[in-house]
Amino acid sequence: MCWCDDETFGSVVNGQEGGGAGGEAGGMEQQQQHEASRQTWSNKAQFVLSCIGYAVGLGNLWRFPYLCYKSGGGAFLIPYFLMLFLCGIPALLMELAVGQYTRRGLIAALAKICPLLKGAGVGTVVISFILCTYYNVIIAWAIYYIAQSFNSELPWSSCNATWTVNCFDGYGTNVTAPNGSKSAPEEFFNEVMLEKSSGITEMGSVRLSFLLALVAAWVLVYFSLWKSIRSSGRVVYVTATLPYLLIGAFLWRAFTLPGATKGLQYFFEPKWELLTHAEVWVNAATQNFNSIGIAYGSLIAFSSYNKFTNNIVMDTWAISLTNCFTSILAGTIVFSTLGNIAHETGKEIDDVVSEGPGLVFMVYPQALSKMPYANVWAVLFFSMMLVLGLDSQFATVEVIITSMQDAFPGWIQKHLKRHEVLVLIVCVFSFLFGIPNITQGGIYFFQLIDHYTAVVSLMYLAFFESLLWFKQREQHFGR
Repeated sequence: MCWCDDETFGSVVNGQEGGGAGGEAGGMEQQQQHEASRQTWSNKAQFVLSCIGYAVGLGNLWRFPYLCYKSGGGAFLIPYFLMLFLCGIPALLMELAVGQYTRRGLIAALAKICPLLKGAGVGTVVISFILCTYYNVIIAWAIYYIAQSFNSELPWSSCNATWTVNCFDGYGTNVTAPNGSKSAPEEFFNEVMLEKSSGITEMGSVRLSFLLALVAAWVLVYFSLWKSIRSSGRVVYVTATLPYLLIGAFLWRAFTLPGATKGLQYFFEPKWELLTHAEVWVNAATQNFNSIGIAYGSLIAFSSYNKFTNNIVMDTWAISLTNCFTSILAGTIVFSTLGNIAHETGKEIDDVVSEGPGLVFMVYPQALSKMPYANVWAVLFFSMMLVLGLDSQFATVEVIITSMQDAFPGWIQKHLKRHEVLVLIVCVFSFLFGIPNITQGGIYFFQLIDHYTAVVSLMYLAFFESLLWFKQREQHFGR
């Protein structure tokens, strides 16, 4: 039920021309036939930057800091790094090797190596479609905040506004915020941006401003992918590198805030007793798979555009370690800012931590409003959010497009004629399915599908991919 030429497969990992007579005659000839009909990256940098841009995304800014906070602080780094070296890096190498060896998208790649597990590939493409429908909503949020940042005064900088409900910002010496009160950024996020309803049973209406922002987000995605890797490969030169300049600036600013030391101590202070909880280890594994992008199919799709002889070992180390380093930097920025918020409000850090995307859209705006030239920094920050989200979105949509090209090449060539038409159809359908996320109760729908897509389903799909890997190794060592 499972077949793969192990010598040729091994030559992909090592970047060699072939793996013996059998590998050269079997796998190598097939790869050379595909070489002429399939695009390849213009250079190695485009491939590595695309993978880094995909791995380093919005999850690094909110999911890692929050998981670290609730899973033992500095102690969480032990299971995190163990899972990185025992699971994350080997799984990343496996996916890159599978894509480069088969020169196909996820479904076709798994079907070629192990037809029995083709269903895991189909499931992954379905998950990727669901993911791209709601992930682009976050990019729409960033676009909305960019537009709001051009006001003469940042709208979330104070409670002196008509939209406030239970807002308090009259902090001072020995002044404590009333119970149940919220900061101005939190009120703005819930009452102005989301217009949050009381629950998922009250979905409410679709707001025109967010509908336009979502359209703009999908237009950006479309024009970055319409020429496949010929367009996205050039875009990543900017989108994968620019965020690090801004992260460096925000890191410097976070260290200068009053109370930043308190936040850092809280972030890195180890809570060793939590290491006995199975949930902490599950969080560590989930974060590695989620952040690197294992089991979503994007890495297989990207590596399928590599030349067959590309050496992917160094690529694997560069992608995984860059992603890990970025997560720790993001956690440092977040908790330095949380320390400042706790210092000014007279609260404990536990009382000012937000879960999910609110951690980005409530904590960071608080720091931005206190910076000199706050409007400029706000535009830069949310532009960084935009490009980080776009990188990950490119990769997710590419999974769907590549899988459809592999599954229906004749039909697409006959009826759609051009690659641009296929990309347009995928983007339009994804946009329509994402509309429920921008209703007044959309945040509840968003959190529901995020949990079951990015956490629960991911681990099952990764498990089946691991079965494929172990079966392949069993065949190899059983010879």
